Amino acid sequence: MLNTLIAVDGSDNALEAVRHALKLCSANAQIGLHLLNVQPPLPLAVSRFISHDVLHSFHQEEGQKSLAAARALLDQANIPYEWYVGVGDVAHSIVAYCRDRGCDQILMGTRGLSSLPSLLLGSVATRVLHLAEVPVTLIPRKRRK
Repeated sequence: MLNTLIAVDGSDNALEAVRHALKLCSANAQIGLHLLNVQPPLPLAVSRFISHDVLHSFHQEEGQKSLAAARALLDQANIPYEWYVGVGDVAHSIVAYCRDRGCDQILMGTRGLSSLPSLLLGSVATRVLHLAEVPVTLIPRKRRK
């Protein structure tokens, strides 16, 4: 089975990566899908005044919101998948999840919701390309007609 990690941040580009995965699944039923959303940690000045449980609930809730549209697409297509919400540095968390779960490839959009743009690719996509030990497929945003 080819385990495929799809990094999802709630952006339209992330949904394009999910749509691409749907095409792959229709051509090969032996693909296991993993949806991952990584929430950036709150600044220490904020998080030190919030209990661990409240902070965990906040990150889970925000992550599930970001995964909702991707999960709906896969549910509608009746494609099985696993999903997970992590907290930390986004690129490092994507690569660590991929390694820990034995994923064979990573799919992600070229631009997400990050507020730190780079010239050609999103900064997270660029960092994942440099850190990953498996193939990374970057899905460009769909051009509007």
